[in-house]
Amino acid sequence: GDASSAMLRVASAQKVSAPALPTVNEEKASSTETLPLLPRAVDEKASATPNQAGSGLASKPQRERPGPVSLTGDSSSWAPGKSGVIGPTLSAFSPATLAMIFFWYVSGALTNSTSKQALQQFKSPPFMSLTLMQHLTATLCGNILLRLLGLRRYKSLPPEAFSWGFLRMILVYSFGFCLTNGSFGAVNASFVDTVKAGEPIATMILTVLFLDSESVTLPVCLSLLPIVGGVSVSSMAEASFNLKGFAMAMGSNLCFSARSICAKLLRSELGRNMDNANLFLHVNAYGSMLLLPFVLYIEGPALITILSKFDRPAKLFIFNGFLYFFNNQLNFLVLEKVDAVTHGLINCGRRVANIAFAIVWFGIPINLFNGIGISLALIGAFCYMKAKQMSIPARVSGLHYRQA
Repeated sequence: GDASSAMLRVASAQKVSAPALPTVNEEKASSTETLPLLPRAVDEKASATPNQAGSGLASKPQRERPGPVSLTGDSSSWAPGKSGVIGPTLSAFSPATLAMIFFWYVSGALTNSTSKQALQQFKSPPFMSLTLMQHLTATLCGNILLRLLGLRRYKSLPPEAFSWGFLRMILVYSFGFCLTNGSFGAVNASFVDTVKAGEPIATMILTVLFLDSESVTLPVCLSLLPIVGGVSVSSMAEASFNLKGFAMAMGSNLCFSARSICAKLLRSELGRNMDNANLFLHVNAYGSMLLLPFVLYIEGPALITILSKFDRPAKLFIFNGFLYFFNNQLNFLVLEKVDAVTHGLINCGRRVANIAFAIVWFGIPINLFNGIGISLALIGAFCYMKAKQMSIPARVSGLHYRQA
């Protein structure tokens, strides 16, 4: 009897001390608290202190994304700078970004049109003086925004940048704009932009000759065919066509494509230290010094004479210089908001806007063959961008793999 009563007391004690079975909701809450969640672990790694990073406890910091930042290969790209994102991003098209793209289009069309208007005032267009004015205005405005107002941190050129490679990039950049302005002074502005749509041809040729690490795919080669056909048809149908203007426009294509090649070769020296705005300032400053003796030798003190009168040509020269500067700054702002492929496609649209604006602004008559040529060249430029886009996924995934 005593033994059975003792066993009953032990059983009742165990029943009292045993925990109650959890409900379904309590079980879910318990499992959520005990299992480590992946986002929380990622957040803990991301929030590691600098001391932990220095002691090796935190994860390795990811390397900065390198340039180039645009696939266009034309005067709108600035390869040594840093892009904001890699890969297509729909969220990049915020109202602010759309406003930047709109004003980039407008300033680009006005820059080309005022270049044409300014040079139309002279029997012998001083296109080199106009280019020097653009460089000087960009240098002045850049110093005011960066060094005086401090809108961005001013960065001086690193010592390793003073090399033949950097001088070569300034040469092709400055003379590329000289040839562009020279072509504006010789033929219609819409025809100049049509010829400049053929810049991927020069880019492909120079890439094959000088960039062994980059391959040219078959789709890229095929996309050049409508560009060649479009430029050819447009040239034959162009009323203002002359060999000088056509040669200058094609020469500017070679110069700007060479600028992109030179910038890619300089990426390791400048890409880590310089941003687009600072590099643009330095290139225009040194470009002004480089152009000055050539301008004085070929055109004399034409720029000083024009500005001293302060009449219509002088006002157009000054206004064009400011437009040149702000157009490039808006280009850089757009470049920081969208990925490389998107920027290239937006730039194709910019070419369309430039041609349409020039046709309306100057009242240029367009016949059937002009329309066919312009359409073919622009379609080819778009196909070129899509062909370049086909090679992006492999390169981006390779970059992410190396960073991991």
